[in-house]
Amino acid sequence: MNAECLINLSQAVAHGSLRRVKNYRTEQQGVVVQVMGEGLTVNIGSDTEVWGYQDCEEVSIQ
Repeated sequence: MNAECLINLSQAVAHGSLRRVKNYRTEQQGVVVQVMGEGLTVNIGSDTEVWGYQDCEEVSIQ
C-alpha cells in the first residue's frame, strides 16, 4: 500500500468505515480498527495484530 492509500484508509477508519486489508506476506485478511504511524491494527477473528502498511493492500468487504 502506498502512502496515499494509507491516508485514505486512515481517514475512512477514523470516520467509522470498515476497511478490510490483506497482508500479502502472511496471506491473512482482517478489518482495520486503528491506524498509527506505519502500523495498522487489524482484527483477524478473535485476535488483533499490528501489521506494517507496506505489507498490506486494501480489499473489498463482501
